Amino acid sequence: MKLEMKVEVVSRETIKPSSPTPHHLRFFKFSLLDQIAPSLHLPLLVFYPAASDAATDTHDTEWRRCSTLKKSLSEILTRYYPLAGRIKDDDDGSSNSIIDCNDDGVDYLEARVVGPQLSDIIGHPDLEVLNPFLPPCDKLYSSTQLPGGFNVNVVLAVQVNVFECRGMVIGLSISHKIADASSYITFINDWAAMARGAATDDEQIIKGPRFDDLRSLFPPKDDLKGFMSQSLIRTDEEIVTKKFVFGGSKIAELKKRSILNITNGSVHHEYPTRVQALSAFIWKRFMDVDQARKSAAAAAAAADTVYGAFVAINMRTRMVPPLPTNSIGNCVTATLAMINANKGEKDGYPDLVGKVREAIKKIDGDHVRKLQTTDALLNSVKLIGEGINSGDQLVLLTFTSWCKFPIYEADFGWGNPIWVSISTSPIKNMVCFMDTSSGDGIEAWVNMTKEEMADFERDEELLALVS
Repeated sequence: MKLEMKVEVVSRETIKPSSPTPHHLRFFKFSLLDQIAPSLHLPLLVFYPAASDAATDTHDTEWRRCSTLKKSLSEILTRYYPLAGRIKDDDDGSSNSIIDCNDDGVDYLEARVVGPQLSDIIGHPDLEVLNPFLPPCDKLYSSTQLPGGFNVNVVLAVQVNVFECRGMVIGLSISHKIADASSYITFINDWAAMARGAATDDEQIIKGPRFDDLRSLFPPKDDLKGFMSQSLIRTDEEIVTKKFVFGGSKIAELKKRSILNITNGSVHHEYPTRVQALSAFIWKRFMDVDQARKSAAAAAAAADTVYGAFVAINMRTRMVPPLPTNSIGNCVTATLAMINANKGEKDGYPDLVGKVREAIKKIDGDHVRKLQTTDALLNSVKLIGEGINSGDQLVLLTFTSWCKFPIYEADFGWGNPIWVSISTSPIKNMVCFMDTSSGDGIEAWVNMTKEEMADFERDEELLALVS
């Protein structure tokens, strides 16, 4: 059912740091991991209900919240000063990008939502309804100039959406060149703590960002021609996004179904994590649906297909010693599990769980040190790019997870969010996992072509586990 909704922007401004950024911090250099990160913005939507006391929740209350958000954003930007700068690219294409920390500020919009209640949005099956709540500063736009005069070189933009029911959605868009999911959520929680009036470093409530950690571990390189990540955006196909919700009991059922029998002189059972179990399940359903489609069209094409599960990994906890969560920047690598069932490889669900687990286990302290000291990281980026563009013989499904990151702790002074979501995306064959608000379930945001999704979302084994 179509949702009648109007999102009307009522104000636009630029939020600058409350104190000027010192001159010696003017130019922020990326780490190598930042350099090879995709040139796009990461969307996030954080949903807050109206105040529980309707008598105190008035028009003045909602705009006081907006005032609190603006003031605390200005204050936290003195610590997260690169977010108020602008990305500068070298003219020679050598990828020596920097952030000019010129305090130009964060694009900030306030909007009024007319029509639906907040609950109507949270439960709506058409995910396209989420997009108007995001600020217009997405690198996915083809032009360099965006609607309303916003430029793609902004690092961060915020749009605060207020509903007639007094509920609120904070929409954020941050450049992937400086933030992965961990950095993103660390910033949001620090901003929320500042809004609550929290203390600073002395009491360890706001630890503040550590910008130098990753740059020292993964120094930038001068020439990355031939090694840059390939474009993830396909303009020749219509990509759709669907959300599939798996409850805690269904995930527990999957974990039992996927028990691994490991024989090394003895036999024992080992449970996968929630994300490992669900990744292997979706990979299996994707493979079976794709094989059925190709078999119906051309048997030879199905026989020659190799499938890969490309899993993004947060390296902070895998380093020796581990990096703190407030080490800001990109600290993500990826591992690849592959299978060719037509070459005799077992492709049952427990077998795929084993392949995913083994691929993830390879990302340990020794592996991270190898990435730091050799060209292994750059070579892997190059090989993956070649795989993405190699045609139908290699079919990749990419997995990324925001699970267990503390985004539901983002209390700006009016309680924790009731839902946190991403948005639709034109990136093909991508799966993003998000925790449900209860914490025990997982939302799988799946991107596929329109034709492939039509078959995937009808898969009976998938539907048997979806809430």
